[in-house]
Amino acid sequence: MKIARGTLGALAIVMRSRAHIAGHPIHPMLIAFPVALYVATVVTLLAFVGTGDAFWYRVATWSNIGGVVMAAVAAVPGLIDLLGLPRHSRARVTGVKHAAFNVLALSLFAVSAVLLYRGADVTAPLALSILGALSTLAAGWLGWTLVQTHHVGIKPAQFGRDVEPDYHVDDVDRDSQPRMPASYVETYRTTIHH
Repeated sequence: MKIARGTLGALAIVMRSRAHIAGHPIHPMLIAFPVALYVATVVTLLAFVGTGDAFWYRVATWSNIGGVVMAAVAAVPGLIDLLGLPRHSRARVTGVKHAAFNVLALSLFAVSAVLLYRGADVTAPLALSILGALSTLAAGWLGWTLVQTHHVGIKPAQFGRDVEPDYHVDDVDRDSQPRMPASYVETYRTTIHH
């Protein structure tokens, strides 16, 4: 975490990712793999139910195993980033919820993978995978909130060099925080409670 003074004298909390490569956060780079593999698991299990073709069962099994492995890999930089969030902040609370839904999804898909690998009936793995996909959806929503609302892992632009501001000096309110354009509905800062 870094506290920086903005161009208009306002304080902004910058929460950069601690797990990064060349300034790019690792966790967002990796999450596409388990999400895609989890969805593939559900779709191929439904294809197996619809066709009875063992090919779809095998694809579902290996998609499920791959999703669990990649989710475990993505969890490591995610945990590093979570522990780097300021305590008692809304971002930390959102991050904990995001992690909890991801751990729930990982657990559901792990049990599903074991059942599929053992050749179990498809009913329980399909139900677990659907619940895991819904948990992944909730985690994704919260991850979006971390980035878009709390600006976790975002490198702020330096006005005048990278981009021009979307506001004018006349648009500054009493506590020196710039007003966002009417089309922008998210918050500019994260509140820290002591």
